[in-house]
Amino acid sequence: MKLKNYLTPIILLLISCNLMVSADGNNSAYIYPPWKHTWGVVRATPFKLRLFAGDKTHFDDPQGIAAVRLESWEDTTKTGDDDEITVYGVNSGDNCIIYNRSMFSLDIYGLDPNHVKFNKPWGIAADAKGRVYIADRGNSRIVRLRNTGKKLEYVGVLGELGDAPGMFVEPRGVALDPQGTVYVTDVALNRVTLFNDSSEIIDVWEGFTEPDGIAVVGPGEKWNYKPKQTFVIVIDSLHQRVRKLSLEGDLLNQTSAMDWGVKDAYLNYVVLDYHNQLIISDKNNGCLHKLDADLNYITSFGEAGKGKYQFDEPRGIAIYRRFGQLIISERTGAQYLWVAVDVSRFEAKVIIDSVWRDLSIDFEISEPAYCEIDVLDSYGRFVTRLSIRRRFPVGVGNLKWDLRVPRKIAGISTKSELPPQYKPGQRLPDGRYTLRGRFRATYSSREFFSKEVTTEFVIE
Repeated sequence: MKLKNYLTPIILLLISCNLMVSADGNNSAYIYPPWKHTWGVVRATPFKLRLFAGDKTHFDDPQGIAAVRLESWEDTTKTGDDDEITVYGVNSGDNCIIYNRSMFSLDIYGLDPNHVKFNKPWGIAADAKGRVYIADRGNSRIVRLRNTGKKLEYVGVLGELGDAPGMFVEPRGVALDPQGTVYVTDVALNRVTLFNDSSEIIDVWEGFTEPDGIAVVGPGEKWNYKPKQTFVIVIDSLHQRVRKLSLEGDLLNQTSAMDWGVKDAYLNYVVLDYHNQLIISDKNNGCLHKLDADLNYITSFGEAGKGKYQFDEPRGIAIYRRFGQLIISERTGAQYLWVAVDVSRFEAKVIIDSVWRDLSIDFEISEPAYCEIDVLDSYGRFVTRLSIRRRFPVGVGNLKWDLRVPRKIAGISTKSELPPQYKPGQRLPDGRYTLRGRFRATYSSREFFSKEVTTEFVIE
């Protein structure tokens, strides 16, 4: 992946602000990309939209958002860069879809007299084959479009007003799996309806309470760290509950904002990343919530506001699963982030028994990550490296070391000289030491960002 100002329609709208890769010591589960990758453009604003769209449209109640790499772009971009993606944003108040027709130009669907007319569109789903589905909420239907690689074209509609199977009253969320199956939530009918790629109804799942946001990882998903893991996520119960279902609609697990200790939550949209972890927007609290595939709570990220790492009523979320590129729509714009890693705990303790002394290292990370841990003496001099690009899963991790200086250190020149008191093959002498950990996510961000943490331990 090359370092240029690629990406998204949002990149064309974002305001330059010279942001480097840094989390300012705060939660670094997500970070702004490096300046060289985006020329510092990470945030869409009404001003930027006006520059590129003129008076055609303005941000008016942005909602769902989708991000894909079109297969047809192989012929149209001629660059060979596999991080060039198309992003579709629902501009609900102005009844249109804003998307990038190329890497350097925006287009709008829904305002031309020849376009299908939306009425308060909401959720959106798209795939690499050019299939695009929009929940046309006010018209009680799903609109199907096709991206030819040059523009969006109308294909047809799914459903109409009514309560019979395959009909809708207020469709909200839309998800699309690699097989072309379309999943639609209806907040008024309390159900999820499934259609195949031929627009034929194939199933109806009942038993929900005002379902809204929906996401799916289905069979054949190209960027899935665990290919055998497939499921559907639905947000319901007045935007408080998260339900995990099988592809047949069976309930596998559920959790709620109350279980996480989060007050006044308004869980809105949800996406699944490469590791099938959930990222959920919380409109009321101005943040994102992250859960693992088993619905265990990992962390929250951001806060309400308009500054760095703040969100102004976050709504739709889109992710390009391969590289961890994240786009979030807000009340009057959007932001662009990368998946990174945060370390909420990093501790070391010398354990002594009748024979041995060992060092136990405990840490907790927000993302599967590569770990590098160094030992420094009280003068800050390098002593040894305990972990070299070892990959750890999300959550709690542990390393143990016998306090013996290794004779060879992978990744370190054997010609490097240790201070004289540290003999290879011997146990570390008594004293105070610093443990320095560096953690890098498994996505593109690992080349530009590492979370560095330190702690001390004493041998006596």
